[in-house]
Amino acid sequence: EPFLLWAARRTEWDVSMHDHDVLGIKPAIDWAVGPWPKRFQQEPKGGLYYFKLPNEVEITLSGVDYMSAVIKMAPQQGQSGYCGNFNGVAEDEFEPPVPGSVPKELVPAWNKAVGEGLEQVRDADNLFKLASPELAASVLLVQQASVLRVGPEDPMASPCKDAHALDEAEQACVSIPYTNLRAACIADFCLTEKASVVDDAAMSGVMEERLSDGRVPLFVGHGPCIDIGGQALRAVRTKGVRIAMECQELLREVGAAIAGVVGAQLKTEGTCELVVRPGTDVHDLLDFAPSGGGWVDADLSGGVGDPHGGLGGASFVAGVEKDLSWNCWRLD
Repeated sequence: EPFLLWAARRTEWDVSMHDHDVLGIKPAIDWAVGPWPKRFQQEPKGGLYYFKLPNEVEITLSGVDYMSAVIKMAPQQGQSGYCGNFNGVAEDEFEPPVPGSVPKELVPAWNKAVGEGLEQVRDADNLFKLASPELAASVLLVQQASVLRVGPEDPMASPCKDAHALDEAEQACVSIPYTNLRAACIADFCLTEKASVVDDAAMSGVMEERLSDGRVPLFVGHGPCIDIGGQALRAVRTKGVRIAMECQELLREVGAAIAGVVGAQLKTEGTCELVVRPGTDVHDLLDFAPSGGGWVDADLSGGVGDPHGGLGGASFVAGVEKDLSWNCWRLD
């Protein structure tokens, strides 16, 4: 099944969310639409889209010049195809056009890809052909839910007409567990004044969970994981897992075996921490041996006793406490 971890649409570039390296890319051709950074800055036509997919794949695109897109991913063993093999040698990835056949400034546009992996995409791997109506609806709902951001340092621009309407919307949407979905529910309730938007938001959360099927960590946001009450959750630190992809793989592996493991968080220059439900016997983690030396002994002491890093009482990750130096994932 194809799946989408996280998506957002903005009207303009968001320095707290988008990858600044995108703006520094040197295009092979300077088109008449203006400098490359301008394709993503200010207010691009049709908006600015940002997708986070499995294995740390990120896509940033805008509607400038029909579509301008940047795909960012880590090199993979055996990688091939139209984006190259990432071996650092450009000469084995394309053949230039016959000299003099096209204007000099347009030569890169006529480069012919060479190498392996250039055949037509199999139907079994074609996300467009695999996408069911339910999946398409889920992707749309997840994208819409990610448009609004909440937090004390970044308040949501409320569409509610007054404080009473906002309070009524918050009460109506209080049962929505996930932070960004609840924010979208509040906005929709104020804009439409229809109670049915609460059911729509709840269904969006259910469809997102079905989309992941419990096998793939879902990116929640930048910041330590928190519960629905805004409290930090209990976390058990590894000694040497420092890469986001390895942290997600550890969450996937351990979460499949221990029901009490519900998420993971990783701080820049820190180590991966698994987030667990209250009452989880963390001694069960000893059956797993993360790379880099295992677990921090202090976090395993006491079994189900006092937690490290949080006292949250909920049994799931609902959002993040905003901090760009952290990443948080949940496993439903």
